[in-house]
Parts: sequence; structure tokens; C-alpha cells
Amino acid sequence: MKLKFIGGILISLVFLYLALRNVNYREILTSLERADYLYLIPVIALVLLTMWLRAMRWRYLFEPIKSIDNHSLFSAVMIGFMTNNVLPARIGEFVRAYAIGRKENLSKSLSFATIVVERIFDGFTLLGFLLVTLIFFPLPDWSKKAGILAFIFYLLIVFFFFLLKRYEEGILKFLNHVIAPVSERLSLKTNQLLGSFVSGFHVLKGKRQVAFIVFYSISIWVVYAILTFLVFVAFHFKLPLYAPFLFMVILTFGVMIPSSPGFIGTFQFFCVTGLSFWGIREGDALGFSLVYHASQYFPVTLLGLFYLWKDSISLKDLRAIDNLNDGN
Repeated sequence: MKLKFIGGILISLVFLYLALRNVNYREILTSLERADYLYLIPVIALVLLTMWLRAMRWRYLFEPIKSIDNHSLFSAVMIGFMTNNVLPARIGEFVRAYAIGRKENLSKSLSFATIVVERIFDGFTLLGFLLVTLIFFPLPDWSKKAGILAFIFYLLIVFFFFLLKRYEEGILKFLNHVIAPVSERLSLKTNQLLGSFVSGFHVLKGKRQVAFIVFYSISIWVVYAILTFLVFVAFHFKLPLYAPFLFMVILTFGVMIPSSPGFIGTFQFFCVTGLSFWGIREGDALGFSLVYHASQYFPVTLLGLFYLWKDSISLKDLRAIDNLNDGN
């Protein structure tokens, strides 16, 4: 875990350097001074709404297994996202599975498998927005080609998982045969992760359930686009209506890169990179990134810590989950 933490810090420092190297710091201060912070009131409300929508979607993933109260799911979601903000190694998803499993007497591995399926739906939703944006709006040819290739690549990955569901034993044996001679630990982790994907697909039982999951997946990211647009307005960025959708795709996939807790460094760099599509100066983009990041970081972290206390989960428990994950 220490290596992951140190590696994440180093990656964050590199991206912070890349984001700050050409910045006029006076521009950042001017940008922050000009911003209209009243817009942060609805922004924070919408941030919490996206978390509630995640809980609603999660309920439908659990539907064939157990009916769970929305508030229980919401508390687990907040604890998981808070953990990613304050602890290294991106263990928030494991903590989230632990929290709901502990509260509802559910298998932790099955809970984690539902989260894995969530991530597949999130990826498809974001890439769907990207594809529509690239097809119907004026963007450089290279970005259109890159976006379409990314969508095709994601389709191939999902196709692989459908094959895995059907031929699980044979595919896992083959991968183990290839990976184990290189690293037994990597082979074990690969088997566990792919097994989670397969287990997650088993919770999808019918068209109605999938339709609700798709509906909530789209709703989550539409709300996220709206709150992004409001922060654009707060900073007086006059951008086209499709801009929040393309921006959040760039940012979301960007912060998947391992980094320090809270995505520091990668968040700033990909905010600057995303806004450069519309000619926003780096100083203004960095000022925006600080407020945009804070509007999500602090409400989620504070509410997550409240639910951590309310559900009687200690930081010692979180560290134990981290150590278990690191040892697997």
C-alpha cells in the first residue's frame, strides 16, 4: 500500500507540474475574484443529487437479490466516494461493498460485483455522450477519430466480458496459463477481477431492470453535465451547450489515472486540457478547476464522514479493508 501511495503522490506531482508550468498566477486570482459563487448553492445540491441517483441505480442492481432501502445505499455510496477522497489506492469501491454488505448482511464480493457492473454502464453512458458530441458538433478530425476508436475499443472489451460469461472456465484457465509464469499475484488478481465481472452480469435478470439502470445511468451524467455548466456560468465561460458533456468525458477518464487521494493533480491537468478545446486560458481554467473540485470534494467528504460515524465504521476498519485488498 505504501508503494501505491508514494506512486500516486508522484503521479499527482507530475500532473500538477504539467498543469501549472505555463500559468500566470495573477490570472488564477483574477479568475477566482470574478467568479459568481452563488451558483455553488445549486451546484452542491446537484452533486448530492448525483449520489442519490447512484443509490437509486444500485437498488435496481440488487433487486433480484434483495430489496434494500435507498438511504442504506446512499450512505454506502457516500462512504465509498469519501474514502477515495481521503485514502490512497482507490479503495472506495471495496469500502462501499463492505459498508452495504455489513449493513444488509450481503456477500461483500457480490456487492463489489454490482459496483463493477455500474462502472460498465457509466463507461457506456459517457462514451455514448462522446459519440453523439463527436458526430453532431464541430470538433477537430483527430478528436473525432480518437473518440470513435475509444468507443469501438470499449465495445470490444464488453464483448470480451460477454464471452467470459459464457466460457468463463476456459478463458480463466487460458489467462492463468499465460500470466501465472510472470506473476502469481497478478494472475490471482486477474481471476478475482474477471470473476467479479461475471458475477455482476449474473445480477442482470430482465429488460425492466436493465431499462431502469440505463435510465439512472443517463440521469446521473446529465445532472453532472448541468452542474458543470453552472460552474462554467459562474466563471463567465461562454461555451456551447455540448461543452459540459465533452468536458466531463475528458475529465472522468483522465482521473482514472492513479494519483493521490482526491485526484489532486490529475483533476487540475484534465480540467485545463478539457477547457483548452474552447480556448480558455490556463489561468482561468485552473481557477475554475479549484472551485469545481472543491464543490464536489468537500460536500461528499463531509457527508461521507458523517455516515461513517453514523454506521459505526472506523478508520481502522477502512485500513483493514485496504490491507486486505493490498494483500490479495
